[in-house]
Amino acid sequence: MIYQKTIKIPVHYGTTKEKIDKLNKLTARITYAIRLISELITEDTKLDRKSVRALVRNSDIVEKTKLSAGFIDQCIDKVLWSWKSYRKQHKTWARQVASAEKRENPKWLEKLLKREPSKPSFQTHKVPCRIDRRTGKIESSVKSKLTSLWLHISTVKKNHPMDIPLNPSHYHLTQLEDAEIYDFEIVKRGKKFYAHIGLTKECEDGKVKNVGGIDLGLNQPVAIVLLNRSEPYEGFIGSEEKEELLDKYERLISELQNAGKWRKLRKLRNKRKNIAINYDWEIANEVAELSDGYAIAIGSNNFRKGQYKGNRMRRLRKRIGKWSYGRQRSAIELKRKERGYSTTEIDEYGTSRKCHRCGSKLLRREWLPEGNSYVICWDCGLKQEADINSGYNITYKAFGCQDEGLKVQMNWMENPASVQDGCLSIH
Repeated sequence: MIYQKTIKIPVHYGTTKEKIDKLNKLTARITYAIRLISELITEDTKLDRKSVRALVRNSDIVEKTKLSAGFIDQCIDKVLWSWKSYRKQHKTWARQVASAEKRENPKWLEKLLKREPSKPSFQTHKVPCRIDRRTGKIESSVKSKLTSLWLHISTVKKNHPMDIPLNPSHYHLTQLEDAEIYDFEIVKRGKKFYAHIGLTKECEDGKVKNVGGIDLGLNQPVAIVLLNRSEPYEGFIGSEEKEELLDKYERLISELQNAGKWRKLRKLRNKRKNIAINYDWEIANEVAELSDGYAIAIGSNNFRKGQYKGNRMRRLRKRIGKWSYGRQRSAIELKRKERGYSTTEIDEYGTSRKCHRCGSKLLRREWLPEGNSYVICWDCGLKQEADINSGYNITYKAFGCQDEGLKVQMNWMENPASVQDGCLSIH
């Protein structure tokens, strides 16, 4: 199995001031070039390299920026990616507006009109572009006493490249082993520079024995169901410490804001984000270890995007804002790929409104004081945690199981099942 990932390595603290100044100048020129190229794009411009290159040739961008042809092409790629993303989002937004007008929903239409996607703008901070072998590369050096990893890159001055030392950790060096570097970015955060290196790695495909499903929830970050032949595994993976720490720092930041202590606030600028990211990776590692040997489906939906300000569900929006479902899904998929297993994303719409045992939609949902919930089926009498029930339905929906959940369970328990090419076939 081949997978891609990005590692972020800081520029070495021993880098000379002269090289930092050159790096500042180069990244400023790149941002300036991206801004000028983006200003050439209109609504009628065809978004392909040939058309945009023609626009650049007919302008004075090369003379203004003094960048080489390689850097200009990389800036064009960045602009193309930004504008294609904008047009895709604008098309989705226009379709939602048309739907709101058709349904005569003035409140939702008013909210949508305020949320029109904005055109790509590169006015606020330095914008990186993907740098490939035409203008730079990552090199290793055994002889150097300062560091074993260097960034070799062209500069504004022709035929005068420079070598920037990087400061990799043991984790970075381990990830670079047996990996192919396809490109990298030079990103500036505050006063520090980082190299975001894109890797392609290959690992042996894992042997799939059974299937399972994952539902991402509010009270429990991950509800996982694994269909073993003897007895299905049901469980929750998450950490109460994450929510407690996030609540703690929210109160602390609120108190500091009210007190006007801005210097201390700057020190806590990324604290909440770093805590959330750390726990998301811990959860992903635990899921990957638990689901080793399983073909897994993970639920995905657009529920969070529909929670707009003014929908009279303030408490729900606040709770949803604490959890990063997209980042959790990406982390779980990556950690499973590192073990040789793929993960299927599937639309989980309707999985919480259906009994996994009998397939009935006559469900009643009850909420417990601590916030958890369970479902009761009026047809078969099933009583189970709502997220676990969704996990079963996600599994059945992803791997082609029958709609009648009871029959699927009986077939699974009585007859051997085989998983081939990511599909569950029940004999």
